[in-house]
Amino acid sequence: MGLFHGDKTQHVVLHCNDRVVQIDFEVRESRTYSVFLDQELCEVSIDHTGGDRYDYTCRINHDAQTPLNELRKSHRDSQNRLEKTRIIAAGCVVLLIVFFLIGSALS
Repeated sequence: MGLFHGDKTQHVVLHCNDRVVQIDFEVRESRTYSVFLDQELCEVSIDHTGGDRYDYTCRINHDAQTPLNELRKSHRDSQNRLEKTRIIAAGCVVLLIVFFLIGSALS
């Protein structure tokens, strides 16, 4: 992924895998562009910091509802359910052992 932001014209060209994916003319203020890189939704931001200075960032959006993010969320949810099931099962085993020990001590 690459970004060109012209010094004089302020034109922006965003390209990915040798293909132009976004062109924007005379970008003098902060802007954010979204583009898919494989299955990841990437957000490329141009932040106007004053004068002729800009900061550029690229981050993966893990919160947007994309197929890959939904799959990740589903996997996390199933892992959480499995962990809760293990905790409940361990608690039941401990309770059975305690009841068995109390029953043995009373007899």
